[in-house]
Amino acid sequence: MLNPRAVALIFAILAPLGGCATVSVYQPSSASAEISLTEPQSDLYKASDAYCEQARKKGWASGEASLGGLSAIFTGASNDQDAYWRKIGADKVNATLVLNRVRADAGDAAKGLTQLNQLAQKLMVSTKPTRTDVSEFEKVLIHARQARDSFSEAIAQANKRASREAEPATELSGLDKALASARLTADDLAAARTSDKIASL
Repeated sequence: MLNPRAVALIFAILAPLGGCATVSVYQPSSASAEISLTEPQSDLYKASDAYCEQARKKGWASGEASLGGLSAIFTGASNDQDAYWRKIGADKVNATLVLNRVRADAGDAAKGLTQLNQLAQKLMVSTKPTRTDVSEFEKVLIHARQARDSFSEAIAQANKRASREAEPATELSGLDKALASARLTADDLAAARTSDKIASL
């Protein structure tokens, strides 16, 4: 059970968010639903939405930062029953098989992120990104970062039983490169949308 001080600290952190979606917290809202009705959904939006859905479906990411997750930071409590490493049996299955599974999933995550990055770059050449383009691409980054953490934890679990430990930084270098590139693209998307708004004034 959380002590009063921890509860107060958690709500102090959540208070400035005001219930809004940010780059680090994904929370679907009625506002974004209204926006999607007035703004046509681009190919980037649709592909980004599909990427996030796949990441959640495969257990790579949750896409959300829950109150339970924040409380665990202060209490040290574990809330990993739905963790990716548990889903693939990283603590039980042969370490080599676990590593092969992580490599395949991380490869898929990196490939999808790279394709989205290219699509976003192409979009900015042909047109101006909309608010939904920017917000959906930011959600992709959230999911991809969570996926990266999931893969790293699975490797750590497998390493406990492996004769030779695998290095997460090495195994996930492809995804790390895709993430670094996508972060820059997210900034470019936001800047392009802002420039369009200023130019139209």
